[in-house]
This record gives sequence, C-alpha cells and structure tokens, in this order.
Amino acid sequence: MVGRLEAKEWAKEHLKGLFSSPSAPFTQDFKLDDAGVIINVERLISAGASGVGFGFLDAWGLTIAQRKHVMDLITKATGDRAMCIFYTADHSVAETIALSRHAKAIGAEAIILWVPYEWATSQDLMHDYIEYIAEKVDMAIIAFNTPHSGMTMTHETMMRIAKIPNVCAFKNAIKDPQHTIRAIEMFGHEIVLSYPFEEQLLEMTTEHGQQVLLGSTSVYLMQSPERQPILDYLRLAQQGDMAGAIDIHDELAPLRKTWGKIYAGLWNENKAVHPMGLIKYWMDILGMAGGPLGPPMQELDETAKAAFREQLDAAGWERLLFPSRF
Repeated sequence: MVGRLEAKEWAKEHLKGLFSSPSAPFTQDFKLDDAGVIINVERLISAGASGVGFGFLDAWGLTIAQRKHVMDLITKATGDRAMCIFYTADHSVAETIALSRHAKAIGAEAIILWVPYEWATSQDLMHDYIEYIAEKVDMAIIAFNTPHSGMTMTHETMMRIAKIPNVCAFKNAIKDPQHTIRAIEMFGHEIVLSYPFEEQLLEMTTEHGQQVLLGSTSVYLMQSPERQPILDYLRLAQQGDMAGAIDIHDELAPLRKTWGKIYAGLWNENKAVHPMGLIKYWMDILGMAGGPLGPPMQELDETAKAAFREQLDAAGWERLLFPSRF
C-alpha cells in the first residue's frame, strides 16, 4: 500500500493507461445488482482498462453501507488484474474519511476526491477540504476539479493542492484542453495531470506527455472486449506510427460525436447535469449492466430511447466495436 510520502513517485511510475468508473446497477426493485457490478468489472477489464473505480456517477443515490459494499465487490472481482481507485467524497467530512479508510483497508491503490458543493464556496475552502482529508488518510489521493462542485479550481488553487504530500494526480475536468496544458506547464513536474476527455487524448499524450485517462465512460462505451480502438491508437502512436494512430482516432469520430452530445449538459458550469439515463441505456445496449435509474430520477421514455438508439446505430457502434458480427 502506497503511503503519503511515496504517493507522488508511485503515480509517476504506475498511474498509466485508461481508468473508468461505471455506475452501480440496480435491479428492477431498486436493490443493488451485485451480479451486475461484477459483469461491469469484467467488461472494463476485457476492454483494456488499467483501473476500475466507483463512486461518482451515483454516490448521491446510495447509502454509505451500499458504497462500501460495491467497493468490496469491485476489489474482489478485479483482483490483481487492474488497479482499484474509488471516489470517496461525501458531503459529510466524517463519512468521506470513513469511506477513504475503507478503500485503503480493502486494498485500493488510491482514492479520488471531488469537493462537494457545500464545501466549494471559496478557493481556500476547496483546498482545505482536500487537505484536511489528506491528513487523516495515509494513501495516494487524486484530486478532481469538476463543474459538479459548483465552483471550479483556479490554477493557483490546484497548485496549492498539488503540494499536499499524498495528492499525486489531478483529474482536471474543465472542458478546455488549454486549461490542463497550462497546469502541466505550471506544476506537471510535481504530479500527474489528466485531461479526462478522449477526443483530445491522442494530442495530450503525444504532445504534452499525458500518461493516464482518468475516469471517462468512453473507456467502456467506445471500446469492447472484441476491439479497443482507443488503446490501439495510443499503441500505434507510441510505436511512432502517427498516421495509423490518426486513422483509428478519426474512425471513432461518429461514436465520439454521440458521446459528446449526451454529455453536453455536464459542461454547463452554471448547472452541470450528468446524463445518467443515457449512459445506463447505452450500457444496456452494449450488454453491460446499466439498469434502472434510482428514484427520484426519471427513466427515459420510449421515444427518447428510440431516438438515442437511432443515433447510436447511425454512428456504426456495432460494426466498429463488434466486427465479428459482420
């Protein structure tokens, strides 16, 4: 287990590849679908994920006991085949610490902390929230800069957080690659920085040294056990075949456009809304365990499902990700 003093060096050496965190599936009577959790873990690993996580997409719809239970299921199902990195933030600081310590106790390599909106009322308080928890939890921490907090961090705040001993990386979900590029220039020598959007991943990897894609659903929505185009273009780029890498990157354009369209509401810094319904429906289409939305969230109606399925089919998802069917 990596402690706070080793966290930064550990991340530079080991925090690499593609990481993702699917939502926790429910049964039709809104109980946790344990078998579905395991199905999704297997899908992520077979699609080439280096890390499996949990706890951001639907943490607000689960009890603390349920969150711990899903963490337990994921670590057991993952074994040593991939890293386990869990989102452990909660509006209760005490529960955040308890969830973080649970993640450490079951063998997670790191935790991810985003600042809940009640604590994201000033730049100082966002820093203090992460610093306080970091002092209580002796493990590697990835800080998450997201519009979901209600306030995003300035570069100066990010740099202060990067100096906390066990903060080893930043997932910088500001929908502007220049924001992350500037952060890399300012303090990228200290910690790992990830711009978590697949569209610019090839550029960020080859031109700015990004080594990990932290927490994008594109890892499993745009790849399959049969074909992993994101991994393929990264591999070709690493081998020096940029023309081949660009070809595969461009081949993903229709599917990427569909992904970007459903996420448009998340980039609204005034009121970020996560497209949970469409993500879960897309998972179901791919043979994963998406399942129903937890109440009081409203299910997609049949018209919305049909319209999305039409878009997805037009993007050629099946031929792209499951060529053996043709």
